[in-house]
Amino acid sequence: MNGGEIGGLIGIILMVVIVIVSLIAAVGANVVSETTITVEERIGAHGEEGRYLIVSEEGEMFTVEDNWFRMQFDASNRYVQLKEGNRYAITCTGWRVPFCSWYRNIVAVNSL
Repeated sequence: MNGGEIGGLIGIILMVVIVIVSLIAAVGANVVSETTITVEERIGAHGEEGRYLIVSEEGEMFTVEDNWFRMQFDASNRYVQLKEGNRYAITCTGWRVPFCSWYRNIVAVNSL
């Protein structure tokens, strides 16, 4: 194989990886789960992405961010509902994928 063929092969592999990761993210955005948490810490906006981070006393971290697949653009409103020390029934989308720094996204909040 010459340099051009190797470069082309690497490009194809990268495109396949990007497509697979995009599909996983799209499916994960529609995977819904419910759980109960007690908020330990609110971290606020994280970087330029504008996503909020929530740490639960149960040892899991969550995000609160907009969800394009659900047409839900009220992340700031959901974030301000979560107060440290309070217990909530939450609805989440997605999975926790440490390698990609993905957290479950809180899409609904109900006080207990």
